[in-house]
Amino acid sequence: MPRVSVIIPTYNSARFIAATLDSVLAQTDQDFEIIVVDDGSTDNTRAVLQPYLDRITYIYQQNSERSAARNNALRRAGGEYVAFLDSDDLWAPEKLERQIAVLEANPQVSLVFSQARYIDENGQPISFCGQTIDGEPGEAVKIADYSIPLLSGNVVAGGGSAAVVRRWMLDEVGQFDLDLVQSEDWDMWVRLAQLGPFAYIPEPLTSYRVYGWKKLLTRQMDEENIQQHLQIVDKNLTGWRGDAQEKQRLRAGAERTATVLAALAAYHLGDTAAGQKYLRRAVAVDAELAKHAGLLWLVVDRAKMIETDTGSYDEALAFIRRMLEGLPEELARVRPSFRRAAGWLYISGAFQEHERGNLPAVRSLLRRGLVAAPGALRNRGVLSMLRKSMLARSQPREVQG
Repeated sequence: MPRVSVIIPTYNSARFIAATLDSVLAQTDQDFEIIVVDDGSTDNTRAVLQPYLDRITYIYQQNSERSAARNNALRRAGGEYVAFLDSDDLWAPEKLERQIAVLEANPQVSLVFSQARYIDENGQPISFCGQTIDGEPGEAVKIADYSIPLLSGNVVAGGGSAAVVRRWMLDEVGQFDLDLVQSEDWDMWVRLAQLGPFAYIPEPLTSYRVYGWKKLLTRQMDEENIQQHLQIVDKNLTGWRGDAQEKQRLRAGAERTATVLAALAAYHLGDTAAGQKYLRRAVAVDAELAKHAGLLWLVVDRAKMIETDTGSYDEALAFIRRMLEGLPEELARVRPSFRRAAGWLYISGAFQEHERGNLPAVRSLLRRGLVAAPGALRNRGVLSMLRKSMLARSQPREVQG
């Protein structure tokens, strides 16, 4: 019996699945089985898999979505542990070895996940959503109770491809929910978190393939996506035994998260009417968003993501202007000025360059930011960064002779 069952649902991923399988077959820990469930692909997936049939279990099913594919694979799986992998993602060679070692050393842990590197369609590392690496940086393995944080959203970096779980715990919490066509892995993680803490390995052991902002944004502003997000939270809050106010706060936090993301996505795509609709819903849940500072940071944080991904402050500034000018009329009175938002965008960039040690860029961005938002000088972090960058500039250069 294999120690690990690797479950790979696939649908029309003929372009990528060979590289995905090769990354599994290259693992340093070879005690595994691979179960590929073809969810009714209409491309040449079957032909691409032909050379691998002696090393995988191949199951074909009529198109029924990922939950059904994963459940189908679980019925055939014989491993003590289960690792999930999307058919366009990749694993580092030591992924299984590292994660199984964590599970065996920590029997209380229900799930272990790793940091994930974003890659594009060609397998090249990219920045996405303002990050080049998904997950919190660090060195030591971190074990924590995720049962509450997961009720606000999926905090498992790298999606399903980063996770390894104990089979008996999957049996305990039940199958993937067939009513969910997306976020089914998040729903499963919420249930698993009730059985034990999660372990996080802060190294990029997974490469998570993304396809640009438009696909993500279109999904985030889709009403069905929002309703499924809330369905997952409501389902998992059923039978809540804690404080009633805490339950209400968690439900409100989940709705805030979903509607804020939808509003930002709509403004990002230039759909002002949808942006206004979702922003009104978010404010109805969290009145703090209607205050000047709340709006300012929503706008600036998304603009910084855009600048990081595109390398263009012009695109980020265009988003700021589009969102501010398109705010609902009832929020216009607390509208932060374009200059102030732009100033904080430059200052956020200065902080990023400061972490990289690029002091000339820090000075340039601070100069532009403080001209637009002079009130930022009251911020201790800004003052400290300004002082350090100016002191470095004034240091005499060593003369080579």
